[in-house]
Amino acid sequence: MPGSLVTLIVPCYNEIDGLPQLMRRLTAMHDAGQMTGWEVLFVNDGSKDGTREALNAIAKDHNWIRVVHHPSNKGLGAAVRTGFANAIAPIVCTMDSDCTFAPEKLPQMVRILQEGADIVTASPWHPESGAGSVHPVRKVLSQGASWVYRGILGNEVHSFTPMHRAYRREVVKKVKFNSDGFAAIAEIMVRAMFHGFRVKELPMPVDRRQFGESKINIFQSVTAHLSLMRLAGWTTFTMWADAKLASGRFVIEE
Repeated sequence: MPGSLVTLIVPCYNEIDGLPQLMRRLTAMHDAGQMTGWEVLFVNDGSKDGTREALNAIAKDHNWIRVVHHPSNKGLGAAVRTGFANAIAPIVCTMDSDCTFAPEKLPQMVRILQEGADIVTASPWHPESGAGSVHPVRKVLSQGASWVYRGILGNEVHSFTPMHRAYRREVVKKVKFNSDGFAAIAEIMVRAMFHGFRVKELPMPVDRRQFGESKINIFQSVTAHLSLMRLAGWTTFTMWADAKLASGRFVIEE
C-alpha cells in the first residue's frame, strides 16, 4: 500500500494451524501502534491445507495485509524472492510464520536499522541471546552452518540462517540470490556482506514451533549450504588475492 514505511514479508506453506497464533500477535502489535505505517505481505507458497483461503479472508478483513499466491510449492527462498519483488516500502522485514522468533522484536530491529545498519538479523547464537527451546536438529543445523560461514568470512556475525530480519530497500534491490530453499536466507546474508552492506545482530532466543510441522528438508538444506560455503570460500579467497595484487604484496614466484 502506498506510503508504507515497512513491508513485512511472511512466507506460508501449509500453516493453517499456526495462522491464528500469528494473527493474534500481529494484530496486537498493530492495535498497540507498534506497526504504524507497516503493511504485512503474506506469500502463500502453494499451500494445500486451506492456508490460501484463510489468508484471503484475513486480507479482506485487514486493510494493512496483502497476499500473493504461488500456484505450487516453490520453496522458502522462492517465496522470499516473490516477497522482495512485491515489497513497496523503504524498509523490508521478513519473519517465519511459526513465530519461533518473537514478532514483537521487529520494531526494535527496524529502529536499529534506522540508526545506520543495512541489515539487522535475529541472532540466536550470539553469546547474549539466552537459551531458547528450539528443536535440537534445527539447532545443530543452524548453529553449525553459522559457525562455518563465520569462519570462512572472517567476521563477527554469529547467526546466518534466521529469517527474522530487517533490510534497507537498497539491499533487497541489489542482492540477487539463487537458492529456492532454506539456504537462501544464509545466501542473502553472505552475498550482502560481499557487497559491503553493514550487518547488526539483535541477540534473541529461538523457540520450538507450537503449531504444525517443520517444512525443512534436512538433506536438501545441508547440500545447499555446502554449495554456498564453497562459493563463499572461493569468493573470499579471490577478494583476498585481488587485494594483495592491488597492494603489490602478493607475488607469485616462478
